[in-house]
Amino acid sequence: MWLLAIGLLLSFPERAAAQRPMPSSTEAIRQKLNTSLSDTTRLRLLQAMTTALSAEQPSRALPYGEAAVGLARTLPEKQRAPGLLRSLLNLASCYANLSNGPEALTLLTEAQGLALRLRDVDALARTYTSQGSIYHERRDSVTAWQHYRRALQLAGQPAVSAHTRMRLLGNVGSLFFFRQQYPQAMRYDSLALALARREGDSTAQSTYLSSLATYQMRVGNMGRVNRLLTQALAISQRQHAVRNQANQLIMFAMYYMQTSQPERADAAVREALKVARRSNYLERVLDSYSILAAQAADQERYREAYEWNQRYVDLNDTLNNRQTFQTLASAQVNYETQERARRMRQLTQQNEEQAWRSRLLVLAVAVLAIGLLVTAYFYRNLRRNRAALAANNQALERTSAELRTVAGYKDKLYAIVAHDLRGPVTAFAGVTSLIDSYIAQNDQAGLARLPALVRQAADSLNHLLDNVLNWAVSQTGELDYRPAPLLVSELFAECQALYQTTAAASWQHITLSAPANLRLMADRNMTRTILRNLVGNSLKFMPTGGHVHLEAAPDPDDAQMVLLSCTDTGPGMNAATVASLMSGPALPEATVMPQTTTGLGLGLALCRAFVHRHGGTLVIQSRPGAGTNVTVSLPMAKSIATEVEKIKAQKSPSF
Repeated sequence: MWLLAIGLLLSFPERAAAQRPMPSSTEAIRQKLNTSLSDTTRLRLLQAMTTALSAEQPSRALPYGEAAVGLARTLPEKQRAPGLLRSLLNLASCYANLSNGPEALTLLTEAQGLALRLRDVDALARTYTSQGSIYHERRDSVTAWQHYRRALQLAGQPAVSAHTRMRLLGNVGSLFFFRQQYPQAMRYDSLALALARREGDSTAQSTYLSSLATYQMRVGNMGRVNRLLTQALAISQRQHAVRNQANQLIMFAMYYMQTSQPERADAAVREALKVARRSNYLERVLDSYSILAAQAADQERYREAYEWNQRYVDLNDTLNNRQTFQTLASAQVNYETQERARRMRQLTQQNEEQAWRSRLLVLAVAVLAIGLLVTAYFYRNLRRNRAALAANNQALERTSAELRTVAGYKDKLYAIVAHDLRGPVTAFAGVTSLIDSYIAQNDQAGLARLPALVRQAADSLNHLLDNVLNWAVSQTGELDYRPAPLLVSELFAECQALYQTTAAASWQHITLSAPANLRLMADRNMTRTILRNLVGNSLKFMPTGGHVHLEAAPDPDDAQMVLLSCTDTGPGMNAATVASLMSGPALPEATVMPQTTTGLGLGLALCRAFVHRHGGTLVIQSRPGAGTNVTVSLPMAKSIATEVEKIKAQKSPSF
C-alpha cells in the first residue's frame, strides 16, 4: 500500500509544474490559430495551447507542442533560439506527462544547450528540474538528485521565476519522501506550498497539500491528513482539475482504509475510478482496481476481488504495452534519423571522392609546371643556405667558446670551494690532534680553548656553505628580490652580534658608526649576506688584535643612495687581486692568504652580484700591508632620501 502512496507522490511534481491556470477558453485560441497570423503570433498561440492542455490532456497537447517546435525552427536566427527554447520545454512536459521519458530527455538536452547559449538561468533551472523528475519517475534517485542539486544552485538567483522555484522545491520534497527522509521532504514541500500561496497558484496549492498529506499519513498523523486532503480536494474541485481530484480521492480511500472506515474508503475509490475514467487517467484507474480488489479480498468477496484483480492485470498489461510501444517508436525514430544521416554522409563522401579525382587531374598538370619553378627556387635557396651555414658555423664557434668559458668558470668555482674548504677541514683535523695532545698532557687550559676553535672552524664552514648556496641561487635567478625599509643601525648591530664571539676569540674588535634614523630600501636577506661577507672576510684575513669598522652615511654625490663601508687592518691585497675581484662576471682565482684562512673570492663575488641587483656599486680600496676598505652603495628609503635632498638644498648657496 505504501508503494502506491509513493507512486501517487511521484506523479505530483511534474504535473504540478506543468499545471497553470487554464485559460478561459481553449476554443478561442483554436479559432485564432485557424486565421492568418504572423509566425511569431502563431508560435505564441501554439505555446499557450500546449501549456493549457499539457497537464490535464497531454495527448491533445502533443500535436500543438510538435507544431510549435517545428515552427520555431523556421524562424529567423534572432527569434529562433528564445522561441525554440520555450517550445522544447513545453513539448518535453507533454512527453513526461505521457510517461515517454526517452523523448522528453532528448528534448530537454537540446533545451539545456540553448539555455546555456542564451544564458537563460530560469530556463536552465527548469531543464534541470524536468530532467530530475524524469529520472525520479524511473526510481533513479541518484541521477535525479544530481539534476535537482544543479537546479538548487541556480534557484537563488533573481532571474529564476517563482514558478520554477516552486516546482523545484516540490520535486525535491518528493525525492526525499522516496528516500524515506520525511523531515526533509515535509520541509521542502512546506516551502513549495508557501510559495504557491504567495503566488496565488491554487492548482499548485492543491498538489502540495496532497503531498504533505502523504507525508503525514506515513508518520501516522491521521488528523492532519484529513484536513490537508479536504483542503486539497476542495481546491481541485473549484479548479476542475480532474486528474488532481482522482489522485486525492485515491489518497482519501487509503486514509479511510488506514482509519478502519471501509464504507467511506469504498465510496472514495469508486468516485476516484469514475473521475479517472472520465479524464482517461489510466494510472489512477489502475490504482482504483488495486484498492477495490484488496478491499473485496479483505471482506472475503473473493469472486469480486478476482474480477477487480483481472481488470487490474488487463489494464496493467495495456499500460506496459503502451510504454513498450512508445519506447520502440522512439527507437525507430532514432534509427531512421541515424540511417538518414548515414546515407547523407555516404552521398557526401561520394561527391567528395568525385571532386577529389577532378582536382587530382588538375593537380597532376600543376605539379609538372610547378616542378620547374621549385627546382629553380631550391637552387637559389641552396646558395643562400650555404651562406647561412657559414654564419651558423661562426655562431656555433662563438657558442662553443662561451661554453668553454662557462666550463672554466665552473672549474674555477670548484677550485675556490675546494680551496676554501681546506681551511675549516684542516682546523677540525688540528683540533682532533690537539685533543689527543691535551688529554695526554692533562692540559685543562688547552682543553678549555678547544670549543672556541671548533666553533670558529664550524662558523667558517657554515659561512662558506651559505655563500655557495646563495651564489648558486643568485645565478639561476630563483632568489627573490623583495626590497623593504631597513634601519642601518639594526643591520650593523645584528652583524656585530653574529661575529662578536669569533672576533673575541682572536682578540679582534668590531666597531660601528651609523646615523640613528638612516634607512635603506633593500632586500633584508641580500643586505645581511653582503654585510656578513664583508665582515667575515675582514676577520678571516686580519691578524690577532686587528680592528674592523662598519660605517654608513648618505652618498654625497647621489641623494638617493647610502654608502656602507667596511674597513679593516688586515694584510691588504695587491692591485691584481683587486682588479680580478672587480672585473666581469667570472670568479677570481683562489688566493692563498697568510695564516691558514680560506680564500675570499666567492664571498666578494656574491656581494658584488647582490649589490648590482639593488642597482648599486661595490668599490674595493686596498694595498698590501695597509688594510682593505670595501664600500657599497645601496638605495635609500624614500622618506630619508627626501630629507637629505632638503638639507642639501638648504646648504647650497643661493644667488
